[in-house]
Amino acid sequence: QLAAGIAHEINTPLASISADAEMIRKIINSSETLHLDKLEIIRELNTLDIEASKRISDIVKSLKRYIRLDEAELQTADINSEIDLTLKLAASEIKKNTKIIKKYGLLPGVKGRINMLNQVFMNLIVNACQSIDADKQEGIIQIETSSDDKNIIIKIKDNGCGIPKENKNKIFESGFTSKKAGIGTGLGLSISKKIIEMHKGCISFTSEENEGSEFVIMLPV
Repeated sequence: QLAAGIAHEINTPLASISADAEMIRKIINSSETLHLDKLEIIRELNTLDIEASKRISDIVKSLKRYIRLDEAELQTADINSEIDLTLKLAASEIKKNTKIIKKYGLLPGVKGRINMLNQVFMNLIVNACQSIDADKQEGIIQIETSSDDKNIIIKIKDNGCGIPKENKNKIFESGFTSKKAGIGTGLGLSISKKIIEMHKGCISFTSEENEGSEFVIMLPV
């Protein structure tokens, strides 16, 4: 899902650059002398290309930060920044009718495998996005962070379809999914639980069918 989203995000500005390059080629080949009006067109296309190239560069930098290719495995994480990074990469999953509400508290750093924690945030955010019907009047995903003396608390809440009562005791099982074929692998929540437990934390949820779900992560400070 992440690869498909990134490919989509990169493809749009890349198509713009390719179209501009073809137009510039035609302008250059159409006349030996470039008149002022044609030079102005080239100047405008160049400005668009610079912006499109920057967008691609930003996406690649975000992806590199997400998987931490150039950093040691154990890092101190700013959880609020990591959630923002994940939201940027999950942009293609967020439906037009869905509003993201962020309520961030002032948090201490958490030392751990940041790329794995980001995988948990990605799984929960994408699940929340997919639970909201595209025809719903207004989808809401609320992300709230806070801390106490012992833990950082992360809450991700949606007003989507919720989890049926008969599935509640299965959602952390490896391979279980209630999504349509081709959408879910049944691994996201199972992996997320293992990652949180690896960091000596815990993950829990509350959910009502047709009303939404809330997942709560607690990580030791």
